[in-house]
Amino acid sequence: MRYLAAQEAVSDWANTAAYCPARFADGTLRSAQARHAVRLMASRLAIDIAQPTLSRCDGIDSLDVDTDSLAAMAAAEDQVGFAMEVFAARSFGHATLDISDRHKTTSQRLISLSGAEDNRAKTYDVTQLLANPNTIVDSATGLYAPTDAVLEMNCARSEIAAVAASSTSSNASTKSQTTSDDHSDDSREQSLGMLASMIADRVDLALDWGYPAFDEALFA
Repeated sequence: MRYLAAQEAVSDWANTAAYCPARFADGTLRSAQARHAVRLMASRLAIDIAQPTLSRCDGIDSLDVDTDSLAAMAAAEDQVGFAMEVFAARSFGHATLDISDRHKTTSQRLISLSGAEDNRAKTYDVTQLLANPNTIVDSATGLYAPTDAVLEMNCARSEIAAVAASSTSSNASTKSQTTSDDHSDDSREQSLGMLASMIADRVDLALDWGYPAFDEALFA
């Protein structure tokens, strides 16, 4: 029963993120937390379940999110993609070139969808990361956690903040550029749902790699 309840919680919280913009962060993080709980219970029950995989915005042609927010998300993906590439080259943590490529592909897709000028740095200062390749203090919580997990979690936090900024912007100018309220709402909900799933992938991976799963860490 607990296993089935956790499975239902994954979709319930994802729907919260999609249909309640003010609770996007809560819904996305809770959905990822529920995914992690499902995985832990599946392991104890000897149930075969897929491991976390980072989605790449494949098949997404448009997102009802403002230009600046998408560009900010693209920058977050680009930065963690670079760090994972550096870590993979040195066989640090769980980093692989596939994970790096997934982040970079997502970054490229987001900047393309944004229509913004591409100001991504492409290379980033990783001195502190290389000095602490195994564990590092998470600046958001003050807790020590696996460095690769902190990278994924910080990417997710940046993206959640970008979506929150987009929601605020949309609420301030609601319906100003649409002729159909229902169509606008559907487009927004679909976009938030896709982004919630994508960001939850990052959180799910961070939790799988050892990032603390308790509320005080996730909701810092």
